[in-house]
Amino acid sequence: MSAAFPWQDQTAQQLVRYEALFRLFDGIQSMDDFDQLVALVATQWKYFANVSSWRLVVAHDGGYRVIDSFRGEAKWIDTKALSPWDDMIWTLQRPQLVRPNEPLPPPLPPDHLTGKAVSEVMVLPVMRRGGCIGMLSAAARGEPFSELDYKFNRIFAGQFADRVLDIVQRRAATQSLIERATHDALTGLLNRGAIQDRLDKELALARRTGQPLGVVIGDVDLFKGVNDRFGHLAGDSVLREVARRLQVQARDGDSLGRYGGEEFLFVLFPCNRDEVARAGERFRCGIAQAPFTIAGEVPCNIGITISLGAACTEGCPDTTAQQLLLRADEALYKAKASGRNCVTVAG
Repeated sequence: MSAAFPWQDQTAQQLVRYEALFRLFDGIQSMDDFDQLVALVATQWKYFANVSSWRLVVAHDGGYRVIDSFRGEAKWIDTKALSPWDDMIWTLQRPQLVRPNEPLPPPLPPDHLTGKAVSEVMVLPVMRRGGCIGMLSAAARGEPFSELDYKFNRIFAGQFADRVLDIVQRRAATQSLIERATHDALTGLLNRGAIQDRLDKELALARRTGQPLGVVIGDVDLFKGVNDRFGHLAGDSVLREVARRLQVQARDGDSLGRYGGEEFLFVLFPCNRDEVARAGERFRCGIAQAPFTIAGEVPCNIGITISLGAACTEGCPDTTAQQLLLRADEALYKAKASGRNCVTVAG
């Protein structure tokens, strides 16, 4: 058997690396789960290029997604502000080689890109449509990067950044559609359909666990007078501020939605009769404690109050959502009839 020539061994090695590169291309293109995608890249990158650890920064939605990989594991965060190293290389936006074992001026690369075994850090910008969408910092372990390493890293960095950006943007678009479908455009709270869905789910949980659930319906007192006196834009401003103050008073586990017009619905779980009464009073005080400012040529302050009706499943675990809301609505009517700016709990 004749011995292989050195160039034959080199060609075979390159073919293996090309195969690993294109296999990873196929893998990331077929994945939509972001965590699985970065985990795959973290374990497979080393098979086509001399990369021991890396950081990819991708710009999106006014901020950045920062992905780090070290020892075959990957993690990521979303951030509005870059680290000093990332900010520097993003500002320069040019390829460069950094040798951590040589004296370096600050800012220094991230810790996972440095160390005694790291010979070089390759910095590669990812440019699209005349702008920078990402920056790769990749560390070589042992031997410095070869020309083939540089070529493969440049090709893959572009493909990887494009795929990351595609997934992030599609998820943001989907989340935006969900937000628009489930949230009230004026106040940002859950809309009527979404808060009713939340009530159904929490009520089912209450039945399974045997814990009571409470609801509170609040209605802004004499709100028509605000619109008639100051106009509908001022009325909208008041509703936004009412929603904000109610959110401030909400606690972990509370769900708040705009139930209609100037009505708001709280779903509280777990919550017994005494607790729902205290919650209603907390919401009432949150509205009445300070005046509302009406903007205009001459801004003025007005007092706004809210009446609330509350109901609870305590003692009536088989209560339906419709029955519970009806009881809370009747309690609200009694609060209005009692002079407004008060809380009534259904018996």
